[in-house]
Amino acid sequence: MSPTRYLTPAKISLLVLVKLHCDSEASPSPATIPVLSFILSHCIPPAASCARAQQPEGHHDTSFSIQTFKNVLQDHTSSRLPGRTLLYVFLRRMWEMNSLDALHNLFDSLGELLVRSREYPAPEEPRDRIYLSRTSPLGIFVRRARVEFTRLPFDDIMKLWSAFIRYRAPTAQWMMRLAGLAVSGVDIVATDMGLSTTDDLYEVVYGHPAKEEDEGQALSVDDLERLLDFQLDRLQRFGSRVPDELRQQLRHILEHSGVGLVQAHLVRFFDAWRAGDYTSAFDNLHRYFNYAMQARERNYYQYALLHMAILQADFGCFGEAIAAINETIATARENQDMQCLNFSLSWLNHVSKAYPKQMKGAGYMGMLGSKREGLAFLKAKARETKMYNLLGATLVSEAKLYLSTGDSIPRSLEHLYQASHLNVREHIGNHGAVMLFQSALFSRLGITHLSGAYCQLLLDCCQNGSPLDERIKATGRHAFLVAQTGRYDDALRLLESPGTSARRTLKFHQYLFLCMGQIRLKRAVHRMDWNTCDALASSLSPGPLTDPEVSYLLSEARFDYLVARGHYSEAFNSIDSLCTSLRAQGADIIQRLSTLISKADLFRKIGKPERGFSVALRAANVAFKARLMPCLWSAVGILANILNAVGECEAATRLLHAVIPQSLEHGDYFITGTLYSHIGDSYVGLAGRDIPSTSQGSRRRVANIGRAELYIDRARECFKKVENLDGECEQLMKKAIIAKLRGNDRLAEEWAQNHNRVWDQGMGRITDGDMRRRSVSTLLDHGSGG
Repeated sequence: MSPTRYLTPAKISLLVLVKLHCDSEASPSPATIPVLSFILSHCIPPAASCARAQQPEGHHDTSFSIQTFKNVLQDHTSSRLPGRTLLYVFLRRMWEMNSLDALHNLFDSLGELLVRSREYPAPEEPRDRIYLSRTSPLGIFVRRARVEFTRLPFDDIMKLWSAFIRYRAPTAQWMMRLAGLAVSGVDIVATDMGLSTTDDLYEVVYGHPAKEEDEGQALSVDDLERLLDFQLDRLQRFGSRVPDELRQQLRHILEHSGVGLVQAHLVRFFDAWRAGDYTSAFDNLHRYFNYAMQARERNYYQYALLHMAILQADFGCFGEAIAAINETIATARENQDMQCLNFSLSWLNHVSKAYPKQMKGAGYMGMLGSKREGLAFLKAKARETKMYNLLGATLVSEAKLYLSTGDSIPRSLEHLYQASHLNVREHIGNHGAVMLFQSALFSRLGITHLSGAYCQLLLDCCQNGSPLDERIKATGRHAFLVAQTGRYDDALRLLESPGTSARRTLKFHQYLFLCMGQIRLKRAVHRMDWNTCDALASSLSPGPLTDPEVSYLLSEARFDYLVARGHYSEAFNSIDSLCTSLRAQGADIIQRLSTLISKADLFRKIGKPERGFSVALRAANVAFKARLMPCLWSAVGILANILNAVGECEAATRLLHAVIPQSLEHGDYFITGTLYSHIGDSYVGLAGRDIPSTSQGSRRRVANIGRAELYIDRARECFKKVENLDGECEQLMKKAIIAKLRGNDRLAEEWAQNHNRVWDQGMGRITDGDMRRRSVSTLLDHGSGG
């Protein structure tokens, strides 16, 4: 049974409620605002706004049961009938429509609710009722309902009347006072004719209301379009997929409606796109715009090209994406569609920054000039066309550009605050991007607790209004911050928290998989679990479409693994090629500085720290100017180690005392443990310069040795928190050597035994983990064989 174009039993019930509201006295009542809010929420599609609290899902239902009216009306009393609720008056009006003729009378009387025009004034209008303006939301709803009912053929009116009877049927048992109205069954005409529910004529007209499911009249075509438009809005704004239960319901509704809607193809396109099904996404996109062209919607042709360009880029076909976006820009200019044109230029600017190597390989030579010129052009065009969403995104991109190039932090914060003010003033749902940028900014400044707080704020307070990719990135960044403190299990649980809804999208599943693998690889390197490292390093190879930040982190983790295994030549070639690639791409300054620091640290590991002095000094200078504090602390630690190697222990001590308190606030225990280890070496070097023959020199040596042991103990605690077995054992060996130099052989033997015990425990933990993994794999093999 095909649905009507607009009218449904639920809308008829709303018309009864509107008529009841207009027939009441014009004096204010406590029920006025709740009733009007209920009517308008189901007559007008809700406007999406991230500034307001998200409405419950029930407010988006296009077809609602009669129980919804009961929940709203049963708590309010009638102004004309004291002691009676509005639900009683509403149901009385509903059951007074006891024939098809009464339904016609309802729609005929709707014209009395509207204010008369000047051409046709009413002779006498009672003043104790409410009249609706023809241009008001309720007036438009009443006028459209009358027009749509007039257009219906008789067969569809009968179907609508039958559906209304089934829709109203459950209310007969709610109030005993209505039994007199409901005793006639469904139609007073059938009662007067003496027909019962078992008669053939009754069955031909009304069927079996108690047994049949009304699938054709539950939703109108307008309701179906609103439902699909709502799903499209969710898919486009949040980047998620349609849940399995909702997909089955949509398929069931569309199959039983018998109506083909072009929006259904676009919903399938987005769902297939997020799932990584290139063929289905391509096919559904062509279907949607083929039907749209047949329906004389040719002005949307440029949006077909825009979607095609985004689709091609997401699947790595950058050459085809450039061709499609160039055609989009040309078509948007021809049609004078400034919104599509500006969005296309913004997307092209974003892709050229995210994948510069792939875009250059596909032949893209740049359309907007330099990065600053392109952003200035987009910002000016967004202000001209009042595209505040694009303007806010451009301001955030400009702030990111200042941060990535190492320019002024205040200028970056200025653009960020402008974007935040624009979000609040124009009700733009771009709060997630702003919070992610603030998290990255405070992480670079070394204020880790604020960085994690912004990630948690996005996940807790802005989760319903932020796209899924921003929530996934916030989860990943928060997990990396937690992993810095050695809480690897908590970090992995954070990455597992998004659940199956996020993993159903291929891109997000790969992102979470790579983040979890990177944390596991870092933990395995600290534990010196080489079997796990080999397995993870072979599976965690970043692809051409991997997020640039995650791709760099994976390359850095692989470098740490090669250094820990002692493959110094391969590690040097890897970091050198990474430096060249980052320099050619104009990558983020923090990535280029991190590679320089890793190269300098590699020279320290191979016993030639002097060769990394100029590299570490240059990295420290740039990091200080750009306010990249974690890079500055690591570079200062390498410089202090080099100064210790050349005998300048006092200068190394001054450097380390200046940065260690800030490193403690940062919370990265591996960096802090390394700095404590270096300052312990510095105090040992200072103790070696003291002359023990004098009393003053002896006291200084004892004090310096005591300080060295204190900092070595702190370094050991830091390495223990991050499960760094090599660093912990190195500190224990230093304690044994210091005890040996003091002449306390017994204490030196105890520290040596502690070293062996810690090493054996670390190796035993790896062996137990291997045995558990083998037992699990054996059980799985037996289970699959059975």
